[in-house]
Amino acid sequence: MNKFELADMIKKSKPVNRESFICDRCRGKVVLDLGCIRHTAEFALKDENWLHKRIKAVAKKVVGLDYLPGEIAKLNSHGYDLVFGDVTKPLDIAEEFDVIVAGDLLEHLVNFEGFFSNCERLLKPEGILIVTTPNPFFCGEFHYVSFNKNFIVNPEHTCWIDPQCLSQLSGRLGFRIEELAYIKNTWLLRRHICETSRHYYDTIANKWENNTTVFKIKRSIVGNLFGPLYFFYRIFTGAASKLCRYSDYLAVLKKERPETADVRLGGDK
Repeated sequence: MNKFELADMIKKSKPVNRESFICDRCRGKVVLDLGCIRHTAEFALKDENWLHKRIKAVAKKVVGLDYLPGEIAKLNSHGYDLVFGDVTKPLDIAEEFDVIVAGDLLEHLVNFEGFFSNCERLLKPEGILIVTTPNPFFCGEFHYVSFNKNFIVNPEHTCWIDPQCLSQLSGRLGFRIEELAYIKNTWLLRRHICETSRHYYDTIANKWENNTTVFKIKRSIVGNLFGPLYFFYRIFTGAASKLCRYSDYLAVLKKERPETADVRLGGDK
C-alpha cells in the first residue's frame, strides 16, 4: 500500500469515538486486550470510559494483559480476567482470539517484532488487530511547542508512529492495514495553553499540579479567548487540514496473506 492510498483512506473515513468504535468490533467476540490497565487499578475502576471495562460489557469473552502484577490482582478481585505478561516477549496464552486490542500501546514499546509476533500467533486467521496511537502531525502538538517553548509528550512514550510508518512496520512483521480513521479529539490546545513549569498537567495522574483557584480562572478566561482565535489561525495557515487536525488515529490490521507477503518481499512463487 503506497502513501497516497493510506492518505486517501484516512481522509475519506469519518472521525470516530475510540471506545465506541472498538466496542462495536468487539461485540460478541473473543477478545485479548493488551496493556489494558489504565494507570492503576483504582484509577481504572473509577474511570467510566475505561476501555477494558467497556469491552467486557459487550464481548463474548475478554482477557486482559498487563505487566503490573499488584494491580492485576486488585482488578481480578472485582471480577476481571487479567493475566500478567510483557507484550514484547512470548506470552503464555494458548487460545486464539477474534480481536486483539492494543489501545495507546505501541508508542510505549521498544520491541515491535516481539509485539507483532505475539499478535500473529494469538490472532485467528480472519481476526483483526486494532491499534490506536497518537498522530505525530497533529498541529496542536506543534503549536504547543511553538507557543510555550516546551515539549509536550507523555513521559512514558518511546516513539511516534504515523500511518505510513505503521504500514511499513506492520507489513514487515506479517500484517496489513485494512482501515484507518482519526479519533475525535480529547486533547485541545486551548485547555493547555496556560501550562507552565509551576502549573502543569500531569498526564500520568490525569490532573493539574498546583491547580489553584486563581489558575483555574486564568485557564478558563485564556482558553475561551484563545479558542476562537486559534480556530481562524488554523484556517488561514492551512493547519485545519484533516491530516493534522486530530491528535490520535486508529488502524485495523489483519494478518498478511502468505502469497501477498511473498510478492511484497520479492520471493519466488
